[in-house]
Amino acid sequence: MNDVEIALHQVRYEQKTYWRNPMAAVFTFMFPVVFLLVVGTSAGSSTISGSTLRYDQYLVVAMLVFGLIAACYTNLGVTLCIRRDQGVLKRMRGTPIATASYFGGLIGSILINVVLLTALVVAIGMVGYHLHFPYHPLAAAVTLLVGVVTFCALGLAVTVLISNGEAAPAVINGIYFPVVFISGVFYPISNSSVLSKIADYFPVRHMVKGLVGAFENGPGSGLQVRDLLIMALWAIGGLVFAVRRFRWEPRHR
Repeated sequence: MNDVEIALHQVRYEQKTYWRNPMAAVFTFMFPVVFLLVVGTSAGSSTISGSTLRYDQYLVVAMLVFGLIAACYTNLGVTLCIRRDQGVLKRMRGTPIATASYFGGLIGSILINVVLLTALVVAIGMVGYHLHFPYHPLAAAVTLLVGVVTFCALGLAVTVLISNGEAAPAVINGIYFPVVFISGVFYPISNSSVLSKIADYFPVRHMVKGLVGAFENGPGSGLQVRDLLIMALWAIGGLVFAVRRFRWEPRHR
């Protein structure tokens, strides 16, 4: 088998492992859907200032961002920390499988989950909240792809900061949730607000703005170039940090 065939085999393995872990699937798929149904139903139909989207429609896009980050950053980071702590990564490192094939399988499985999540959330938005299919589908696809790369890179990078598998959920979510709250994922925030100015330093806010721009009925291509570039810079930084510092073996206790 060549490296590509091995990566595809790894994708199948990762998919089986993922769906046999109900907690991972619930957090990625069910939390965004439940939050959307509960909050979106009571959100009202008022249009957000400076946008063509209503509040409930905005929540559809924002929950898609939340689920994507959970799949790419949270699940990947926790999975790698647990596998490292259990010695799985050390044993994998000693096999003939190429590093690119192994991580390609991991990210390929995540990409499948993101596609399924996107179809589910957008379908709910179109049926339940009259959300229009993205007016700029190319911009939506590019933003989602850049988001997958960015938050997978950060998921790899955050493992460097975690000492053991037990601490992984606390550390990863402890970093994740404060940034999510100030980035306008659970409610729209004004671009001129203090929270927005703080959130502009982080990629979550730019992911939200980029995807909202793709769903809005506006002129041009819908590509939010500045937001995509900032996300790409975070992706590059995360990858460089992960490549230089990533550990395959658990720390000695």
